[in-house]
Amino acid sequence: MTRYIVSRLVSASLSLIGVSIIIFVLMQVLPGDVARTILVGTSGEGSATPEKIAALRSELGLDKPLHIQYLSWMVGLFRLDVGRSLTTGFPVFQEIQNRLPLTLELSILTVIFGTLLSIPMGVASAIRQNTWIDHLMRIISVAGIAMPIFWTGTLIVLVLAVGFHWLPPLGYVPPWRDPWANFQQVFWPALALGYYHTAVVARMTRSQMLEVLRQDYVRTAWAKGLRERVVILQHALRNALLPVITLISIQFSFSVGGTVIMETLFFLPGIGKGLIDAINFKDFPMVQTIIVVFAALVLIINLLTDMVYGMLDPRITFR
Repeated sequence: MTRYIVSRLVSASLSLIGVSIIIFVLMQVLPGDVARTILVGTSGEGSATPEKIAALRSELGLDKPLHIQYLSWMVGLFRLDVGRSLTTGFPVFQEIQNRLPLTLELSILTVIFGTLLSIPMGVASAIRQNTWIDHLMRIISVAGIAMPIFWTGTLIVLVLAVGFHWLPPLGYVPPWRDPWANFQQVFWPALALGYYHTAVVARMTRSQMLEVLRQDYVRTAWAKGLRERVVILQHALRNALLPVITLISIQFSFSVGGTVIMETLFFLPGIGKGLIDAINFKDFPMVQTIIVVFAALVLIINLLTDMVYGMLDPRITFR
């Protein structure tokens, strides 16, 4: 197990280095001058002399060779000090530290919400195949997959604003300070993200359950006169869940990325909203570091998923 985890961490480190190179190159080829954007604004409403722009470029280190800029940023990553945000002036890691709890809470709530709904939906749809329950669950699932999450989120905002003349509180309140305000802020974006998650996982659960229910050992369980609850939960569902868990981890990674849309739509100050703001201002230290943090989260989720997969399936060994 230890050897397996170490090898995965090494490969994850190489993946992070690859991600860092790609995002660094992409930020360099984007049009526009960071120093000019800071001095004159994104719409060019201000003014600055070429001398001031050159001085700011030198102060930010933008006049150095690209490989020096990249190595300096990487050293900062290892030291958890990549400098200050070019837009807010605060240290980048402090900005991420302030925004990360909201993004993680939203992602985790999305997965919990989606998983708690999707697995019972998939199981009920499979064991009641071709009944009205199955048709209803399939309609809900197909609708969830067909609707883009930004459209679902926009629809929720419109219904709350126009239909109920109410919107969630702006900003972010940690749950330990005001649980009710925090619930109102994260519930609706989690609902929009979780609906898609529910639809995808429910369909996978249904397919896997239908396949497992046709296996000989399940027929044997029925023939032995076991109760339906025992056959479904102890014999069928456990084996059907293995590929579903993999899909849930993929959806967890998708939820982390989906927070970019939901945080922007609901004005939540998480990492996703920070990424959009940083891209608009070409705040390259912020953009590069946030992308690396997103990549690290996805790699950690994948590693934990593989370990859980091995615990559920004794045929899997870690080498």
